[in-house]
Amino acid sequence: MLQGGSLATYCLLCEYFPVRQRAFAGNAQYLFWSLGYMTLPAIGYLVDDWRYQQLFISVPMLVTLAFYWTIPESLHFLVANDRHQEAQAILEKAERWNRVKLPTLTLVRNKASQKCCVNNTASEKRKILFDLCKNPTLRLHAIFCSCLWLINGMVYYGISLSTTVLAGNMYLNFFWSGLVEVPAYVTCVLVLKWCGRRKPTCAFHIIAGLPLLVIAFIPAMTASGTDLSALITTLTMIGKFGITASFSAIYLIASELYPTVIRNTGLGVSCFSARIGAMLAPYTIYLRGVHPAMQLLLFSVLAGVAAVLVMLLPETADRPLPETLDDCNRETVVVVDGNGEDNRDDCKENGLIIAERDYRGDPDYCNEKVLIMEMNGKEALDNCSKKRKLIAERDEEGEPLSPESCHSL
Repeated sequence: MLQGGSLATYCLLCEYFPVRQRAFAGNAQYLFWSLGYMTLPAIGYLVDDWRYQQLFISVPMLVTLAFYWTIPESLHFLVANDRHQEAQAILEKAERWNRVKLPTLTLVRNKASQKCCVNNTASEKRKILFDLCKNPTLRLHAIFCSCLWLINGMVYYGISLSTTVLAGNMYLNFFWSGLVEVPAYVTCVLVLKWCGRRKPTCAFHIIAGLPLLVIAFIPAMTASGTDLSALITTLTMIGKFGITASFSAIYLIASELYPTVIRNTGLGVSCFSARIGAMLAPYTIYLRGVHPAMQLLLFSVLAGVAAVLVMLLPETADRPLPETLDDCNRETVVVVDGNGEDNRDDCKENGLIIAERDYRGDPDYCNEKVLIMEMNGKEALDNCSKKRKLIAERDEEGEPLSPESCHSL
């Protein structure tokens, strides 16, 4: 139940915030996860009876019942399900609360989604797990995400639970394991915002795997009697840093891959895989009976596999959230249509064109967005005052819709 509520909260955060702030929103939530993580050893140290421990942990959750009346519904969800009046009411409430005047807005799906979903509004409202499996693009994404989450769940909880077997005070080790997550989330915010999604997530998995691989070959004590337990604990915390950052990153990647109509279902499937990994994690400690390094070697290899898998997913940074299943079958590409180099019937504009393409690669909706490149400082769109690379939303005749439709890159 707790994990289900956490997933729904993450979906809401991703749909509340604009593209450039999604990484901050998701990781800000998990900073409070770290705070709760760090309070657990204090509760365990002060309260001996496990029944009272459960009360200390569970009773504060009653506060979340108030969220039903205080947290507004996702605008993405309401618009995707044609509940425009409810979405407009939320905007008006936000306008009054913040004492600002919003511009006059028309809440509709993007043009590509509208063209693909004519007469399919009712069917879009009833998307279930079967639709996730039936769509070829989403099916592939779901398989990769499920594998990533299973690996991250196993490694994350495997490292977390193994802190009790490290040298030193087990309560302090557990506390340090939670504290190291704070810089992991902060780093994740900065790196994901400026460097995309895939490459940083791949790097985080490598950071998680390499220290564990090194630990597997470090003895607890050298032949001369030098105690290396502090080094082992430090490397373990570095591994925990890496897997924490990667876990946070794949949350964001999965939420940006799945469309609004099935986002919570897709995240639920991924989280189910993570819970399988978490259930397997405690049993990996028995591998130490086969060989002391076997458990950490397993975690290191799995982190390496995850680093490869994440590079097979599409980049989702700086892209609008997909609304419908059909949106997931298209990707935004730049089509060069000058001097006959790439002549496409569907693309009538010269220069660099942003074309929405379906999963077969056929360009559709090429007149939706046009990328205007600055030429000698003179190139500018009508109604657009900025002289840089500009993205303009255009109507069917190719004219800019409004000054607000032009966005600097």
